[in-house]
Amino acid sequence: MFWIIVFVIIVAYVGFNFFNSLNKDDDDLQRQSVSEKFAVIVNLLNNAAFNGLAEVTPIDKREFNLYDGSNQIIKFQYSTGSLTITWKYKYYQKEIIHERNFTEVRNLSIFKQEKIARNMMEEMRQVVEKHKRDVLGM
Repeated sequence: MFWIIVFVIIVAYVGFNFFNSLNKDDDDLQRQSVSEKFAVIVNLLNNAAFNGLAEVTPIDKREFNLYDGSNQIIKFQYSTGSLTITWKYKYYQKEIIHERNFTEVRNLSIFKQEKIARNMMEEMRQVVEKHKRDVLGM
């Protein structure tokens, strides 16, 4: 019986923190869209991957894609104070997916947004180079 009570308390605590975090996200997104919240990251990735030609396509309140009709797409998901960036790249009909989760991104400075974008660009550059070598059998 003791373990059931402990389990219920733990589940209640985790559930409360999760929903509290979602409410904080809602507060963040009252004044701006998620793409506006991370505009520096979006602009830097757009310039690097799409020569600045991609468009933001909202999926819902917390999620959007950055895409220009080419062989890659970048998806942004914001939830519970974390940002997940999923970058898909297709080369000779073989797709590679690179995903990275950044925590504690509620109040990012411009400099931290730039750092996230630059890290993502460097990681993806390495992933794409390896993917191209693998596809070509080198």
